[in-house]
Amino acid sequence: MATAEVAPPERKQWSNPVEFFLTLVAFAVGLGNVWRFPYLCFKNGGGAFLIPYTLMLIFIGAPVFYLELTLGQFTSSGPLAVWKVNPLLRGIGYASLATNCFLALYYNVLIAYCFYYLVASFQMIVPWSTCGNWWNTALCTDQATLANLSRTDLALMKNMTSSPSEEYFYRRVLQISSGVDNVDGIVTHLVVALAVAWLICFLALSKGVQSLGKIAYFTALFPYVMLTVLIIRGATLSGAIEGVKFYMGTVNLTVLKSPSVWKEACTQVFYALSCCSGGLIAMASFNDFNNNVYRDTISICLVTWFTSIFGGFAIFTVLGHMATKMGVSVADVAKGGPGLAFVVFPEGLSMMPFAPLWCVLFFLMMCTLGFGSEFSIMETVMASIIDEFKTYLNTPKKIIIFRFTISFVFFLLGLSMVTRGGLYVLNIIDQYLGGFPWLIIGVVELYCIGWVYGVDNFCDDIALMLGEERRPEVTLDDYIYPSWALTLGWLVVILCLGWIPYIFLAEICGRGTWGIIKEARLPHVEWGPARDEHRQLSIRYANTVDPKKLSMQTLSTIDIGDSYDLDRAAIEIIAASPKLFVKRLSDVSSARF
Repeated sequence: MATAEVAPPERKQWSNPVEFFLTLVAFAVGLGNVWRFPYLCFKNGGGAFLIPYTLMLIFIGAPVFYLELTLGQFTSSGPLAVWKVNPLLRGIGYASLATNCFLALYYNVLIAYCFYYLVASFQMIVPWSTCGNWWNTALCTDQATLANLSRTDLALMKNMTSSPSEEYFYRRVLQISSGVDNVDGIVTHLVVALAVAWLICFLALSKGVQSLGKIAYFTALFPYVMLTVLIIRGATLSGAIEGVKFYMGTVNLTVLKSPSVWKEACTQVFYALSCCSGGLIAMASFNDFNNNVYRDTISICLVTWFTSIFGGFAIFTVLGHMATKMGVSVADVAKGGPGLAFVVFPEGLSMMPFAPLWCVLFFLMMCTLGFGSEFSIMETVMASIIDEFKTYLNTPKKIIIFRFTISFVFFLLGLSMVTRGGLYVLNIIDQYLGGFPWLIIGVVELYCIGWVYGVDNFCDDIALMLGEERRPEVTLDDYIYPSWALTLGWLVVILCLGWIPYIFLAEICGRGTWGIIKEARLPHVEWGPARDEHRQLSIRYANTVDPKKLSMQTLSTIDIGDSYDLDRAAIEIIAASPKLFVKRLSDVSSARF
């Protein structure tokens, strides 16, 4: 008698909406809110940076965030299965999953660093506050020595000395090698810390969202308690106000003219909201079908915006105190990235009374922030694969074994980043993963839903999910227009937009199809700067064109029969030796570039 196939277990859901909300808070608010946003504000005009950051959050971050939550909740599917909406573009899901895998690998390595610092903080004197240890060099200069130097001497010795915290991080914790090509073996204590981090990750996710939702009460709320404590303590330190001035006190509006400031604001929004990584789709897929996802979007965006600013005060009050004690400017001690968390800030904490206590609280907060994001990242990876192979992973025992196997495989892959050359590997992944891949995924994602699937269909899906009227009728008070009357509205739209295809077709018919297409591939003669003095700055826009000065790419588009604004001498040169001057970029060997 044949045994019946075991049906896959029913997809679990969040126990209540609060767990979903707190998990999203823990997911979105991560290590970058502590070491990335404050430094970006300091570097890009202080309080002025809030203008592009807020605008990017409203007009780019929030819509993409809402789109991904809606997709996940409507389909109750992870970032792989959800793209059944367009099978040709299922690669979006796999691209998101791939970014999550790399992100999970190096994120847990950073948590391993935090673990090691946390354990090392349980000493009467923290080891990164003094020189004379076996890992220190002759260049190590501690706080007592720096305090006796004048500002002139400090400026002269700036590049001739190294701080105890810097040498502790690079020479004791990382034992860093000379370069990425010199792996030089693994660092044992970091391997142990990494193993503990992955073990905690497996235990937290052993039951999926059922266990993740309960842990979120701690991982989402505890960092705010620690940040509040650090801000209150930092506000009582000497020099705290100087740090705040460098952070938000100065408003340099001239930086808003720089495109790089807006680019960094946009990138930070993607970092802060964790958009386009598939995590939002995965977390929302465990929601109730009728959950108010619009409310969640507004709430999470506001919390993320507030947390980014709030965390900066905790950082810069301590940096202001540190700069005051060292007799230097805050600009001389401020850094971004891991250097802030593992070099500058620990050194600032070591200058405070009861330094070990504050170091323990800080790195405990960092571990909590890291795990809050790491748990959601890994749940995205695991849940996506389980959704794809649910016919095989169809019992709780198989799912737990699978989750343990994934955690162990990721631990083995992460060993490449806890070698003596591991920081170089981590930095490559961090630099190339952040920003550009997520931006491309976001653009393709928006194209797929907005243009391929259709905005109207997507809006209908949202209305269906939220229990609202689909495509509400046009009304005037209590009067409902008949269907035939709505044709008048569309007639207005056609009268406005119909000129676009009308003019296009009129030009095609009047001038000949091939002629207009051939001519239209070149810019109009009036294209370019409006003023003549500006047009003379470039050969492309000057009245008289010398073909000898044109680029190969421009020359390759010129045909003698084209109606191109060249004088007679220029035409004669091109006609006499077309092969000499006209050469396409595609014909040039790539080895020359």
